[in-house]
Amino acid sequence: MELPAITKQHLKSAASRDDLIRETAAQIIKDFAEFNLDISFSGNTGNFYLELSQQMVTHVSDMLANNHSRFLGLMYRIDIDNNQIRQYELDMPNNTYPEIITELIIHRELKKVLIREYFRQQDKKDQ
Repeated sequence: MELPAITKQHLKSAASRDDLIRETAAQIIKDFAEFNLDISFSGNTGNFYLELSQQMVTHVSDMLANNHSRFLGLMYRIDIDNNQIRQYELDMPNNTYPEIITELIIHRELKKVLIREYFRQQDKKDQ
């Protein structure tokens, strides 16, 4: 079974759905918690990006400055590689490195949510 391609347009469209935003927030909270990093979400989907990204930038900055192996572990856990990071650096030349990483994490976590939704829909079709 081949997965559908997830483009930036898919991400943009998904970011307007409250259910996917909440699921993405939960995934981010779960993955950061694996490294004892607290991320909280009020549930206000209209403020999702700002609320989470501020917390995430702080954690990413701290890991980069004080515990690079922890940072690498988080990247591995979320499934982000150097090629993706390089591409985002090219796409976001006016942002700081922690901001770029945060954006990439949010996009990757949203992709995970979209892939799970795709498989849920496939399961429903098969029933």
